[in-house]
Amino acid sequence: MKPSGDVEGIDDGEALAQRIAKGDRAAEAELVRLYCDCVFSMALARTRNRDAARELVDEVLMAVIQALRRGGVRNTAHLTGFVRGTAANIISGYVRAARRAPHTAPLDQGVSVPDPSEHIEREDRRMLATRALELLNARDRLILQLSLVEGLKPGEIAARLGVSSAIVRQRKCRALRAIIIYFADESRAYAARRILRL
Repeated sequence: MKPSGDVEGIDDGEALAQRIAKGDRAAEAELVRLYCDCVFSMALARTRNRDAARELVDEVLMAVIQALRRGGVRNTAHLTGFVRGTAANIISGYVRAARRAPHTAPLDQGVSVPDPSEHIEREDRRMLATRALELLNARDRLILQLSLVEGLKPGEIAARLGVSSAIVRQRKCRALRAIIIYFADESRAYAARRILRL
């Protein structure tokens, strides 16, 4: 790394570092001017991203200035080497973090994403229906299944079960009323069971 200006002579690296350690803001601005382009070139070569490279320049130069302010640089005569090492560490850390970050892809606007609330509601209704059907005895459940699922008429159900069609209609009607009451208010399960006992 070669700084963009000449730091030899009066303002060599050591003198610049000492001025920064004493709180000289002009020396800090000079350091930024001298090393900004060099650090930017390093960052751009590694990241291939101009915005990231600009951010890294700020981070690197701020880290260098803070280290110089608190006297954390052992050999200020080799300021260029310190800037290079700081830049290499910070840029490498950025590149490693970017590799570990999950990659995202934009969503296609034409793709419909199912609403999870619909699935939850459907599951709630299914569980409520299961509990309501548990109120019924096996024969009443069978009558509802043959009627509502298979679409059989009361006479056909009566023939299968060996009972009259009037009993099939009556049992189906009571079972449906009990389920409707239960669906309206689960706490009325007692009232639903009472209907089934009639």
